Amino acid sequence: MKKFLLLVALLLPLSVVAAQTDCGDISTSRQVDACAKLAKESADANLNASYKKLISRVKSQYQADPALGENFMAKLKDSQRAWLKLRDANCALEAFEIDVGQPAYLTTVNNCIARMSLERSGYLDKTLPDL
Repeated sequence: MKKFLLLVALLLPLSVVAAQTDCGDISTSRQVDACAKLAKESADANLNASYKKLISRVKSQYQADPALGENFMAKLKDSQRAWLKLRDANCALEAFEIDVGQPAYLTTVNNCIARMSLERSGYLDKTLPDL
């Protein structure tokens, strides 16, 4: 069962990158590792874009009350920092049974980061929607 869950964890985020690279035709573990890294990088870029868009929405929607906007921004920054710690801890937990020096460890962590970052991007995109 653990091997099945590990396989699912490794392959799930690959669909994110499959359209951008040749990750749809994987035949070696090196390709799995590379695609996991690409998935992580893509998800991180998406997360950063979502965060920046939210900051823009905050500035726009709180123009009339800058103090309230600053309060919102402080909460947002605290939330994002806490979420990053949670994500990193969760991903280390997902890879716990794999030796840290093994390529599968980094691949598992990268896939986890990609998955969780995409989820967080969706959350940020829905936070304080445009009026």
